[in-house]
Amino acid sequence: MTMDPRTLGFFRLVVGFLVTADCIRHWKEARWFYSNEGVLTNHYHLFRPSSGFNFSLFHAFSSLEEVHVAFALATFCHFCFFIGWYTRLFSVLSFLFVTSLDNRFVMVENGGYVVENLLLGWAMFMPTGQRFSVDALLRSFRERKERSAAELNTRAPFAWADKPHVSLIGLVTTLNIAVIYYFNVVNKSGIIWRKGDTVHYVLHLDRMITGLAVPFREHMPLWMMRPVAWSVLVVEALLVPLILAPAGRRITRPLAMLLMTGLHGSFGVMMRLGPFSWFMIAWSFLFPQPVHWELLGRWYTKKARRWVVVYDRRSPLAFFLCRLFARLDLCERLSFEESPEDEAAPPLLRVRDPETNELQDDHEALAALARSLPAGRFLWPLARVSTLGLSAPLFGYVARRRDATARAFGLTLPPRGQGEEASGTPSPLAERASRVRAGLREALVAWFFVCAVSQTINENKSVPAFLKHPQPWLMQATLGYPRMYQGWGMFAPNPISDDGSITIDAWTIGGRHVDPFTGEEPDLNLSDARGLGLNQIWQDYFNRIRLDRNKVFRHGLKEYLLRWHEETGRPEDELVAFDVYWLRDQCPLPGQTQPYKHEKIAILTYRKPGYRPPPGYRPLPPEPKVESAGN
Repeated sequence: MTMDPRTLGFFRLVVGFLVTADCIRHWKEARWFYSNEGVLTNHYHLFRPSSGFNFSLFHAFSSLEEVHVAFALATFCHFCFFIGWYTRLFSVLSFLFVTSLDNRFVMVENGGYVVENLLLGWAMFMPTGQRFSVDALLRSFRERKERSAAELNTRAPFAWADKPHVSLIGLVTTLNIAVIYYFNVVNKSGIIWRKGDTVHYVLHLDRMITGLAVPFREHMPLWMMRPVAWSVLVVEALLVPLILAPAGRRITRPLAMLLMTGLHGSFGVMMRLGPFSWFMIAWSFLFPQPVHWELLGRWYTKKARRWVVVYDRRSPLAFFLCRLFARLDLCERLSFEESPEDEAAPPLLRVRDPETNELQDDHEALAALARSLPAGRFLWPLARVSTLGLSAPLFGYVARRRDATARAFGLTLPPRGQGEEASGTPSPLAERASRVRAGLREALVAWFFVCAVSQTINENKSVPAFLKHPQPWLMQATLGYPRMYQGWGMFAPNPISDDGSITIDAWTIGGRHVDPFTGEEPDLNLSDARGLGLNQIWQDYFNRIRLDRNKVFRHGLKEYLLRWHEETGRPEDELVAFDVYWLRDQCPLPGQTQPYKHEKIAILTYRKPGYRPPPGYRPLPPEPKVESAGN
């Protein structure tokens, strides 16, 4: 139940980056799936919600322009959570936006969305802004106000920075990830897993695989695929004791991180699973222990170069930069020194090697300092690329206008004398309020934990029937609204052995034969496909809209197709007829390469009432019979 603040801070950086990137991934599909110009309008979804517990902030945004505003707000919240600015607030807002995005279009949800919801939900109860955050940096500036180089060189640690977080949430998150792997193993009980043919079938799912998977399925023999399939089960089974081991965590936790990264990294580059692989890897960043941070610190201390920072004693900007570097210098490789009093025009910053007395000025000094900071040797090249190579002239410009820059940001030199140290002792009232908040937090975590245990028992098929029980409405709502479910069994009990996708066979009033989703002539035979190139959102939408339980949502697809000419801006693109087909085939049998049992199932048809083709135009084909493409 004890969590290291450095681990929590780094976990926030990883999750914050991923959730920001995932929001942008969905933002690219705003028109088709999240605005009223797409296939599922918000008012229709409110009228026919996808689930019994459905709440989404995105239901309040209708037009494409409004949806862009919603995505911009969501991305801003995720980015603020990533950098750790007002971390607690933006942690909650990020969770609200993530679950709202899921609830707005439940049809494309997969296990990755649930993992993302869980991680953001559990993160709300963690002090993820205690380290490596803007909040921690600002707090350190408020509580310690240095006045001289001597005080900059005194690196007394802040008591709050290294204070471990003891909470039930540590136990909950550890048990949760172990439960995921446990049920992902025991639920995979089918004959295909036992025979080792899973990799063969997965690599032939054209709608899901990436281009990298195609050469593997074409050149990797079956005898090599089978050990790979069995190794997936072995790794998932090993992860359970590695994660839960109460002793030897110095070894077991890094090994678990390595196995999770290898397992899910291979999934992520071979298959379009949305956020699943990357957020599972992110979960492993809760594993590092204090001993790992100490080992990392000792290793980096040996690698990082020591510098003496000589700053312009008359520049408030230079002194502020030194205060900033003193806080970022976690390995204490920097010491600080004022420029000589008799130096008329010293550089803003310069660094000196204490052993060789080598000097570097201005931008070169900044680069040397950045590379000496933790992770600086990796981040500095990114910073140079992100500034398009303008970092040197920009720094030179700021250095020349150091006084104007200092005034613009309200920077002043502190008066000489003893530095200020803010009192870290809270008032009795603040202490009492803190204990109340902690008690309420732990009670809420305990409630979520009880609900999660109940959900795990009821939702996983391998749990004996006598343990299953009716869930009270409040429990269902607690996990239903944020969609924090606990049913685990990807590709279980057997992997998917049939492939398929949607193709639209449409005719325009101008006589063109077209698939509106591709803008090209319809391809009604997928047997020669080498991957369809669909992203996770599109391929899951195609796969789910064909199911009978989602028949009511085909109304939105029909409306979208009827106004497709408004999308293209060409009146001659008005559709006068279309047939929406689910094209399905069976994946090749083990040892074979060609799919078989090709089917073309019409799930939606339309003919414009009263339309007759003009002379010279091909007559419309007969309307096919609409059939069931699955439950």
